Amino acid sequence: MSAAAKESIVRAAGIPHLLVVVLFCFSGFALLLPVSPAWAVHGGADEFGAGLVTAVLMAATVLAQLCVRTTLRTLGWSRTLALGALLLGLPSLLQALSDHLLPVLLTTALRGAGFGIVTVCGATAAAVLAPRGRQGAAIGLYGLAVALPQVVLTSAAPWLTHTFALPAVIACGVLPVLALPWTRALGHAVEARTGSPEPQDGPARNPAPATTVLRRIRRPLAVLLLVTAAGGAVLAFAPQFTTTPALAATGLLALTATAALARWGCGELADRIALRPITGILALTACAGTALIASAVGSDSATVPALMAGLLLLGAAYGGLQSLTLVQAFHYAGAENRHATSVAWNIGYDAGTGLGSLMLGLAAQVATFSAGFVTLSVLLAAAALTVLLASHNPPGDPEGSPHRLARKTKRRPLGDR
Repeated sequence: MSAAAKESIVRAAGIPHLLVVVLFCFSGFALLLPVSPAWAVHGGADEFGAGLVTAVLMAATVLAQLCVRTTLRTLGWSRTLALGALLLGLPSLLQALSDHLLPVLLTTALRGAGFGIVTVCGATAAAVLAPRGRQGAAIGLYGLAVALPQVVLTSAAPWLTHTFALPAVIACGVLPVLALPWTRALGHAVEARTGSPEPQDGPARNPAPATTVLRRIRRPLAVLLLVTAAGGAVLAFAPQFTTTPALAATGLLALTATAALARWGCGELADRIALRPITGILALTACAGTALIASAVGSDSATVPALMAGLLLLGAAYGGLQSLTLVQAFHYAGAENRHATSVAWNIGYDAGTGLGSLMLGLAAQVATFSAGFVTLSVLLAAAALTVLLASHNPPGDPEGSPHRLARKTKRRPLGDR
């Protein structure tokens, strides 16, 4: 292994600032992900209304992600990052003033816009700032920073809402504002690597059309969409489908802690192994996890072990596939398409989270939570079989897997192409 490949990810220029910004921004997001729906229910909304809160958050996120390139051209990286942090954090103070569904949806939409900016900029920055040959490791570390707030705050949300007044908990969603002192340095670090405020990097300056990029990365995006739908459903509704706040908190901790470790570990592995087989295996793991959850939700305490086992399995797949699909997407799309890839991947992630919560809320209203998880399990099984039985090369990538391509291009590591 070359000295460049051994370079510490944490010490790379801009990475410490990226990690701090991500930790603060995702702390505000992770705290309110299960709390905002509960706040709407407190104000009289039904299960569908609660699911709509998360769906609106993700819809606003997706719309904002489509506008990030224009915002970066207009404001530059530092101001765009600051805008994202402010939009993600400040509306929580307004949301705490009313539990009626409409104000909750409006403030959630503003928060979604900020989250969209932060997610696209964060994923792009992780790829741009990665040392030579360490793109997978950088993405894994970025994923760990993203996941840690969920481990602590999303898991603690049921206990917090049971112990403290809901408005006080919601007001703590202002945490992203604390990232402002680091956004300027992070923006400058990214612009120093790219040479401009444009979200592009690498020697090739002619990005492919969006349709071409989507064709190249459609398989990892499909897997990401389904696994985040399952994870998002759990994150949004764990307090509703569990019997006690303690069980909800324990279940969320099992999911998020496992996901954080898997996201970090699979990012490290992504620089060294073929990704298609492990992607298929993790999709099957998610299928098994959601099936176990379906068998356990709404039952008595005798099924708690099945519920926890299901959440652990789903957490491993939920975290691992986030890193693997992002690495695959960047490799298949090419360095000149990093921004488009980041937007597409983040839209897949957020659309999956929103659709999962909306679908599970609808299933709970017309049938049961269990029926919603059974549907997700079937879809994940189909995705796993598609990945494992598909042709070796991804669509639009004649070079083959990132693992084989990395071995072919030792002189030009993928993380710096």
